[in-house]
Amino acid sequence: MRTEAELAERGRALLREAAAAAGSALPEPAGLAGFDEPLTVLVAALREQLPEAPQLAVLLADAQDLRYEIREWLDGQRTRRLDALDDGLAQLRKVSDPDSLLARACEAVVRSCGFDRVMLSKVEGSLWRPWKSFAVTDADPERAFREWMRTVPEIRLDNLVLETEMVRRREAALVTDPRGDPRVYQPLLRASGLNSYVAAPLMPTGRVIGFLHADCESRPVAELDRDILGAFADAFGRLFERAVLLRRLREQREQVREAMRTVEAVLDDLASAEIELAARPLHSLRPAPAPARSSATLEALLTGRELEVLALMATGATNSRIADELVIADGTVKSHVKRILRKLCVENRAEAISRYLRLTMGDRGL
Repeated sequence: MRTEAELAERGRALLREAAAAAGSALPEPAGLAGFDEPLTVLVAALREQLPEAPQLAVLLADAQDLRYEIREWLDGQRTRRLDALDDGLAQLRKVSDPDSLLARACEAVVRSCGFDRVMLSKVEGSLWRPWKSFAVTDADPERAFREWMRTVPEIRLDNLVLETEMVRRREAALVTDPRGDPRVYQPLLRASGLNSYVAAPLMPTGRVIGFLHADCESRPVAELDRDILGAFADAFGRLFERAVLLRRLREQREQVREAMRTVEAVLDDLASAEIELAARPLHSLRPAPAPARSSATLEALLTGRELEVLALMATGATNSRIADELVIADGTVKSHVKRILRKLCVENRAEAISRYLRLTMGDRGL
């Protein structure tokens, strides 16, 4: 099978020959996919001229053969690129950590989707933040582009037509003439030197959280590139959602294990206390004053927010989880935990949880 470059050169030569022999001057497309339309027009023109100019029969046959050969090659190219995409996604399916997935996303696009460079961006509300990139070369322009990404401020999506369209329509986009396209963000164009590119939204759970922008240095991108990047973005979104859910399950499982260890420690303490009580001489038993209610004791020692933090600690929640539940910063949670330990006169979280459970179980009459 001929290569893409060979077919494109043959197509250009055929169009030049047709212009000289039959006066059918047609524009030469930049990419192989663009040859179908001029070749179709050429075949129709040659058929009309054939009765008066039989010598054009050979040229007509060549044009028809080339058109079908290009179509066959393009169909095969779609199959080959989809196979490469499947292979790349198969490797990513082995990754169960969302941070690791994000770290490998850009390189996976380049290796499995047939691009020379890709940029991964974050979308947070109405803000767009270019984040990471990967390219097959590390030339000066690429290093300058990475420096631009590092220093670029937050970009508001309000006035960016192309990216706003992707958020609204949730579809991949194709830009064949970025310099003449008013939808394009011009600082990105100047920093990257893009001649054409494709972009696709990342949408785990159906919400756009990022963009992928990709281009090729040696050729203009085409509709197939848009479709391939869109397919990767859809599949990656599902893989990322799965990885996030797996991480949450791991965290929940560890929290449950920690809670079980805490309960076991509390039960051991209660069992030991009963044994010590039974071992005391009978003559040493004296009526004891009624203990104060535990909830009142805790409320006297701790503030309302500290009681909330302690209750979540007793479930095995980490500082990060407590911060998410109470909508406060991690540092604030750490400060609350330190004060709780000091006020309860305990050394660590386990002792604080143990005391909390003893007191609250006492409230329930256990």
